[in-house]
Amino acid sequence: MIGKNLLKYGVCAAVAAGAAGVAEATFVAFVVTKATVTVPASQTATNVATTVDVYTLFARFNGATDTVLYAYNLSPLAGSAGAGVDPYGCFYHKDDASYNSNVLMKEYGSWSPTMTGTCSRAYDSYLVIGGQTPANTTNADPSWNSGGSGSHAGGAIGWSRPDLVSNGTIGWWNTFSPNNQGRVGGAGNTATDVRLGQFVVDAGTNWGSWNLTIAYNSGVAGSQIQFATSTFPSLGGSGCPMWFKDTDADGFGSACSGSTISCTAVAGYVTNDLDCNDTNAAINPNTVWYRDLDGDGYGSSASGTSTPQCTQPAGYVLSNTDCNDANAAIRPNTIWYRDLDGDGFGAAASGTLTQCLQPTGYVLSNTDCNDANAAINPNTVWFRDLDGDGFG
Repeated sequence: MIGKNLLKYGVCAAVAAGAAGVAEATFVAFVVTKATVTVPASQTATNVATTVDVYTLFARFNGATDTVLYAYNLSPLAGSAGAGVDPYGCFYHKDDASYNSNVLMKEYGSWSPTMTGTCSRAYDSYLVIGGQTPANTTNADPSWNSGGSGSHAGGAIGWSRPDLVSNGTIGWWNTFSPNNQGRVGGAGNTATDVRLGQFVVDAGTNWGSWNLTIAYNSGVAGSQIQFATSTFPSLGGSGCPMWFKDTDADGFGSACSGSTISCTAVAGYVTNDLDCNDTNAAINPNTVWYRDLDGDGYGSSASGTSTPQCTQPAGYVLSNTDCNDANAAIRPNTIWYRDLDGDGFGAAASGTLTQCLQPTGYVLSNTDCNDANAAINPNTVWFRDLDGDGFG
């Protein structure tokens, strides 16, 4: 039946029947990596920091162009999950989708890799052939269309559900095999491994061992499609840490910037996902914000400070450089105008200085029409001279 599906859905379109002299692919094993990570409270549905185990599944090969076309019949081995664990409904999702508002939860979500937003990659459960981009052409097998739990019970819903389904037909495939996204060495894969999915569960959960069958070939024209069925287990222990990219090098990382699992330090990455602005080193969880009483964009520690926090509080700014927080006209970028005649009115033609404090001999006003005569300024009162003798 699966062979008919492969032909029906066009997976074989890029390959011909086996030809003499064409090297065949060799599947080695399924490989699972694990990281234990705490999801910040701001990213969970419960507003409580949640520690999860993140398992990433790969298929390992021994050839430079070996390519996965299809994965199917995903199912747990009987009795392999821990006591009280539902092996089908224990997965977290954090899609960029309307039904879960991009927060970590088990109640809603999709297994589709295209529904997983960049900021969600670190924590979202998804199935995939190859890389992780939104343009990924992995689709759910049409036979995966029943079962489910809660609001997703029954119906032809494919993988638009948070749980897996105990029906033996869970499958996913690359609808456009010529793009080779399931090839080793491609984006999201490694030189020997093809990414097949990610499973996020509560930390310490024993989600058991699972069976999976894959269809693959050597990625060379004329190579035959082959099939392999094997088992992959959940891993015990702490696994390797998850690292988050720290683009602005402030010591705080962000899943939005990128993440990876590694047992050794990764240059440019840290082990926290706490930065709310990874493009500005001045904004991180240690940032102190300054109150801006006059609303000119410059704050002052004398006006008040916030507790260290990542998010900007209302009425506070990063700057602590205002010398007069009661006057919006006076701030570090204030232009002062020289007042040569000392009448309280300056002129740009007489000279300017840009600074917060008022320089001696300078004023805020740039309205003097004669800065050489103190009697002539915007406050001058002029009197009518009816007889033209120069006296009014």
